[in-house]
Amino acid sequence: MTVRAAAAWRRPCLAAAALLCGIPCALAADTTSPEAAYPIRPIRIIVPAAPGGTVDLLTRVLGERLETMLGVPVVVDDRPGANGIVGNDLARRAIPDGYTLLAATTATHVMAPHVVAGVTYDPLQDFVPVINLVYQTKVVLVSGTLGVATLGELVALARSRPGQLNYASTGIGSSSHLDTEQLAALTGIELVHIPYRGSAQTVAALSANEVQVLLASVTAAQPAIVAGRVRALAVIADRRSPLLPGVLTIVEAGLPRLDVQTWIGFVAPAGTPPAIVENLNRMLNRVLRGPDIRAWLEKQGLEPVGGSPAEFASEMRTDLDKWGKVVRRLGIRPQ
Repeated sequence: MTVRAAAAWRRPCLAAAALLCGIPCALAADTTSPEAAYPIRPIRIIVPAAPGGTVDLLTRVLGERLETMLGVPVVVDDRPGANGIVGNDLARRAIPDGYTLLAATTATHVMAPHVVAGVTYDPLQDFVPVINLVYQTKVVLVSGTLGVATLGELVALARSRPGQLNYASTGIGSSSHLDTEQLAALTGIELVHIPYRGSAQTVAALSANEVQVLLASVTAAQPAIVAGRVRALAVIADRRSPLLPGVLTIVEAGLPRLDVQTWIGFVAPAGTPPAIVENLNRMLNRVLRGPDIRAWLEKQGLEPVGGSPAEFASEMRTDLDKWGKVVRRLGIRPQ
């Protein structure tokens, strides 16, 4: 073979070798992508609510578990204000790289857009769902000094004193606001709305008799109930709460069923890589299945959910429509 022929033969062979070599090299390059290396720095979870409430408490407990699993710090950043708009807007504008998550709730994500004027985010388009974490059980509470022992007695008293009893909420458009308005419409009573900045403040206000009625999560209310500062009249659920076995359900108390189920979950800014979302979803599902977390959630009156991002997305769409209909039926105008 001539030198020229040999060189000509070697050229395609070298090219083929280079091509073959490039295949594993390209695969190796893929493993250094941001998604594959995730996480390499602290993760921030924005909580659009005041410290000390149910959402804050849950996020901190789950954040500690994530920190152990991921090997990086998980920082809880409480950003209350305007019924979640402040925190939600901050999360919406964050870089969608998986290092910012948002603790989303029924109130801040699918109720507020219907009742709060000037909402700056689209709950479905500006975020991608990660996981639905828990459902909350609600309870009807009254001040310990009000002198009523049953839900029927509360309704009778409120009917005899229209517009004279105050109720607390965590803000206009919050679940405690819409839940109480639904109860008032169901029973034909008239209560005065007094908004506060967080669930801890609403329970404190009820304990001090600043307000006389409150619909809150069992999680937020349990310490005050145990201490005897407030009285639980009925849980708004299909079955009694394990934490309040002696408290009737709303149906047992003589009223029709009232659907006020709300959730708490994690979402991320739109554009967050799907691989990162799926990774976080897998890990959080694993956390929720842990016996220690399930026991802790039961003690807080929270029901673990879990599931896929797609399932959470479907629930958000359904609830956005459902609460829009509730707001229109109640005649609540955006404020």
